[in-house]
Amino acid sequence: MTVHRSRLKSTLPDKVSWKRFPQEPDGSDPKAPSEATTAQAESPTPARRNATARTTTSKRRIQRRLTPLELIQQPLQVATRKVFDLRRFLLVLGGTAIVLLIPAPPGLTLEAHRALALFVFTGMILSLQPVPLPIAALLVPVAQVALGIDTARGAFAPFADPVIYLILASLFLAETMRKHGLTRRLALYAIILSRGHFHRLIFILITLTSLLSMWVLNTATAAMLIPVAISIAQQIQDQSAAKRMLSVLVLAIGYGASIGGIGTPMGSGENAIANGQLSQVMDFSFLSWVSYGFPVVLGLIPITWAMLLLVFRVPNLRMDLTPTLRELVRRRGLNNAERETIGVLVISIVLWISGSTLEKMFGLPTTLLSSAMIAILAVALLSIEELIDWDDLKGVNWGIIFVIGAGLSLGDALDKTGASDWIVSLIEPALSGLPYLAILAILIASTFFLTQFMNSVTYGAILSPILVTLGVTTNIIPTRLVLPFVFTLALCYMLPNSSARMTLVAISGAVDTKNQLRSGLLVGLPSAIFVFVYFALLSLVGLI
Repeated sequence: MTVHRSRLKSTLPDKVSWKRFPQEPDGSDPKAPSEATTAQAESPTPARRNATARTTTSKRRIQRRLTPLELIQQPLQVATRKVFDLRRFLLVLGGTAIVLLIPAPPGLTLEAHRALALFVFTGMILSLQPVPLPIAALLVPVAQVALGIDTARGAFAPFADPVIYLILASLFLAETMRKHGLTRRLALYAIILSRGHFHRLIFILITLTSLLSMWVLNTATAAMLIPVAISIAQQIQDQSAAKRMLSVLVLAIGYGASIGGIGTPMGSGENAIANGQLSQVMDFSFLSWVSYGFPVVLGLIPITWAMLLLVFRVPNLRMDLTPTLRELVRRRGLNNAERETIGVLVISIVLWISGSTLEKMFGLPTTLLSSAMIAILAVALLSIEELIDWDDLKGVNWGIIFVIGAGLSLGDALDKTGASDWIVSLIEPALSGLPYLAILAILIASTFFLTQFMNSVTYGAILSPILVTLGVTTNIIPTRLVLPFVFTLALCYMLPNSSARMTLVAISGAVDTKNQLRSGLLVGLPSAIFVFVYFALLSLVGLI
């Protein structure tokens, strides 16, 4: 996803201001302006009134007047292009046309040749984004129909894949928690649990963010908690160290969201795509993913914590707990909306983990308690209990749904036409004779490098179906290739355009580009090594 430097620079302050943001009250909308802000808007000076009149027709200038905090709360808008770029679109069409005009190589059917052109089209349009990302994703099945690969019904069928509903439930749960102030309350408890020790607070924040991101889409988790990190930093008394500590707080949440997303199929868009591909060739349940992903989450938390403290060398300052205690006293205990939201989340988690076991135990119809059915029931409960309504969902990142659907649609086309088999036939000779550990090392090293420069969801959408086919063709269990690949994709820490959550970190204004690059490399590299060691050990003991 492309980040416009000119736009970012215009929105970020030259230096951090440590004025306190308005606190989010129980059940209130954190996006609501303060009374002072409202008063200023109602009585502008003549000069400001004239300036506003001159710029109301310019969406670009209106966007520039948004604060970094306001931008953070709009993950879909800041993570995608807003305008049509003709040059980029022509590049996409040109690249696709070149593939179509080249004579089909031996062994490649006409349908497979067209699917190969679709492969190039998908990679280019999702990477270059000549149109907003959701629209770019929807053009993938359109191109599939235009190329004569499949009918409209077949091309759009993957958009109804059960994993889509997992992501929807995740987004709805995130918005419900934000609406009723649950994320703010969790952050307050984290501060109290740390007893004001900054180093301990960082560990707790990474852990909290990771555990939450397992069940709520990682981008949504980052969007909810980064503003909380900013408000925590405002309580630090030592102004000389405050900015550096703010960087650590924001990065802790960004990294924690990435780590937690590894734990479940619903944790990230790339997970959802990979899970959909794996489910087509083998029996791979929700619990199967958790059994591999959760140990990685537990292992990466202390590594990330230790490396963050080492990179930034922040002192273990004591924070004043008085403001936090006052806010907790004001909020009192959990209100009904918070309790009901927690109840829906807990019930959903229990059923996601034990659904297949309960089906067998009680002789229930197969898939009655599938992860998708549970997700739909969770959304229904949220609506029935009036915890959320349709107006609350306007800011939900709907675009991720289309990106996941595009990835699944591409994989389906490559598989049906035999194009994936042909691509694998080119890769297989280079890997033949190599032990699994060597293949694993090449896979993780190349993925870690490329995902720093290429959006992780796009990369996952393009490569997941190829790796599944490679596993089937080479008699390597697909999970031995796909899972290390997808888990490494989560470590895209270095550049803002590598993922939406890193975009949110960048636009917060808390971390400059130099520190994001340095920290992303020094934290990400040991994490990638851990992923390699983890899967190497699993393979040696025969658990994968």
